Amino acid sequence: MLALAEMALDDFEALAARLWQRIPEELKEGVEALVIEEKELGHPTLGGIYTLGECVTESWPSGYGDGGDVRSELVLYYGSFLALSFEDDAFAWEEEIWETITHELLHHREAAAGESALDDMDWATDQNFLRLADRPFDPTFYRVIPADSDGIVRLDSETFAEGSIEGGSSTAVFTWRGRGFGVRVPAASTTLFVSVRNLAGGRLTVVVPTRVSLLRRILGRGGDGFQVLSRRALPVPHS
Repeated sequence: MLALAEMALDDFEALAARLWQRIPEELKEGVEALVIEEKELGHPTLGGIYTLGECVTESWPSGYGDGGDVRSELVLYYGSFLALSFEDDAFAWEEEIWETITHELLHHREAAAGESALDDMDWATDQNFLRLADRPFDPTFYRVIPADSDGIVRLDSETFAEGSIEGGSSTAVFTWRGRGFGVRVPAASTTLFVSVRNLAGGRLTVVVPTRVSLLRRILGRGGDGFQVLSRRALPVPHS
């Protein structure tokens, strides 16, 4: 893979075109063009996070009740690649361009099929960035990603489990690798994000949804925000 501190715009365009040609034509059906924008596109609120590419899609109903004709342009933002390359001496231009092209092509194919899994994943990733930056975010973001049989959600290098509390207990219980575990939590009117120190290399977060009653939520009395905790998880004895 090509690793350079900087790549000229002309070279970027040529490399992107060569990579685009590698993809079979049948997989590119409905894509009008691969467009290179010179500008960088940064995150609207978070520094150091850039959009590398976008799939700009339009649909025209066919009149037969199906999804109609879906046409897209794939856009690569050269300036965003360049900004990231300045932060990483080993930035792999070819690998990053290829991954961005194929990612955006998947967005097009999902749109053509009337699916949204990749859009959901991108949205959840953005919400998690906001969480980690201590900015406002949707505390239920992890729920848009399908969980495994234990209720575990994986997002990039992080893992999420939803903990449940029964009755007046102060322990949130969850399942990890087929076993029950619990973390001690306080009574709270906010959603708890509990970083578990002794499982998954410290990359597991147990989310405990707010226990505020439905009536209090309707009346607007509590239930907003979130609280971050760090705990060790202990096995739950078999009953």
